[in-house]
Amino acid sequence: MAEFCMDCWNKLIGTQDSSEKYILSRDLELCEECGEMKPVIIAIKRRYIIKEWFANMRKGRK
Repeated sequence: MAEFCMDCWNKLIGTQDSSEKYILSRDLELCEECGEMKPVIIAIKRRYIIKEWFANMRKGRK
């Protein structure tokens, strides 16, 4: 899986997500976009996955 820091992730995806939404690495790792040693995104937190799932379900009903 590709590893990106928060800055590069937001730039690539076009969002302004905060680091609270993601589980970040404790150690510094190499970001594959900028090539710097930074905490990288490991996964999205489960509560945000569920929140987005419900939001998409509501949009589908209308």
